[in-house]
Amino acid sequence: MRSLRVVLAAALIVLGVGCGSPVAASAVLLLPERPGGLYLEQLVASDAEQDPVTAYAEGDTPGDRTLAVLVTESEDWDPPYDWEQPYRGKPVKLDKHEATMGGSGQHRWIAWPVKASQEFESFAVLGHGLSDAELTRAANGVAEDLRRPRIDAAHLPQGLDLVKTGSLPVSGWHLELGGTEQIWTNRRARARVSVSQLPGDAGMEVLAGTTVRGEPREIRGTTGLAGGDLLSSGSLRMDWVHEDQALMKPKVRLWRENGMIVKVSALGLADEVVDAFVRDLRPAGPEAVERARSQILEYPPDLLFPPVDDENRPLRVVTHGRNAERAWAMSAGLQDGTFTSALRVLSRRAEIVDGGGGTFEPWKPKYGRVPLTIMHDVRELGLPSDNVLIGFAGTGVRKVRISYSDGTSAELPLGPAGGPGGVRWFSAEVKSRSFKLSAEMNDGKVSDTVRRLP
Repeated sequence: MRSLRVVLAAALIVLGVGCGSPVAASAVLLLPERPGGLYLEQLVASDAEQDPVTAYAEGDTPGDRTLAVLVTESEDWDPPYDWEQPYRGKPVKLDKHEATMGGSGQHRWIAWPVKASQEFESFAVLGHGLSDAELTRAANGVAEDLRRPRIDAAHLPQGLDLVKTGSLPVSGWHLELGGTEQIWTNRRARARVSVSQLPGDAGMEVLAGTTVRGEPREIRGTTGLAGGDLLSSGSLRMDWVHEDQALMKPKVRLWRENGMIVKVSALGLADEVVDAFVRDLRPAGPEAVERARSQILEYPPDLLFPPVDDENRPLRVVTHGRNAERAWAMSAGLQDGTFTSALRVLSRRAEIVDGGGGTFEPWKPKYGRVPLTIMHDVRELGLPSDNVLIGFAGTGVRKVRISYSDGTSAELPLGPAGGPGGVRWFSAEVKSRSFKLSAEMNDGKVSDTVRRLP
């Protein structure tokens, strides 16, 4: 069961082309030529789940009045979040239901649970440019079909017509459009830009425009929308938190170009930097896309983590590695006897993996006197061996070697000295789960002593 806030559904009224389809995956991409201190972290065809939705609209330009009714799985209902004027939902009584109504700017919504459902499903009616009375009347006209929700013609606001019935891609709190997605980040600077591209016509552009709380603006020679996303009122993860609230405010640009709906969503960047990123986008053929995929593995490890963890403990990269398709890095910190760590795995063709991490205390000086310590046997990361080994060598170790039962062995690179606890870290994608570690000490002796922590 997945919990999905109605606000996420409200921010993703996109129909027609299924995410991850061959069309979406093979369409010509726009890539930045000079990404301005950002690095490509992910380039994938979205495999977002689909929710049924029916949409209505007036006119054929972004920003006109729109209306949609959808089914979504949800355990609670939060309003779209307005960074300037937070607005909580309020109870509203429909002809047949007790519901919740909320809104942000020109966007309004009404939602109520499907009491007979075992999947925490709910209906939501979402409007842009409509009054509360129009939205309430539309909600009273919903035909409660879980597979094809719709509004009867007698309850539609004047001037609105059916646009499309289809499905809604849901792609996480950052609300990408679906289709092909690329993520550019500098996590140390807490900056993030996502570029989503989905094939679509003018009607699709109107529908996608309901994801943006903004104003019409000329973008790349056409009229698009510039503003903010409709985000949940929930907290952002530490990677994107800034003291400057203006940097935490999501910034969105949406337009249609060469038969593609393009949505750029940014966090941690000023408006002028986002606009420069958009201007710098260029059509990329297959060879350029493959070069971009290779850039993912060259992401500077030191920029792959925020400077501190969620408890304000400093982080630094202590070990990293890569193979032909993937790269990984681990950051760690030690403060007041508490050790904290985080792991990430990048892939040329899959989504980034937050490989976990955590904290433990107290860190003891004797840990540095043991030749070898295994910190993590990290599995289920999508690597060919399904296993990344992470550990550290004591202060008297100069070399670490891993050996397998088939007689092969390899030296494991050690990270910089002076890391958390004064030890040197190592990591490797191991060939099997049967291996042996050995340490060559500074005096030339070899030790097979291995400890596991925590």
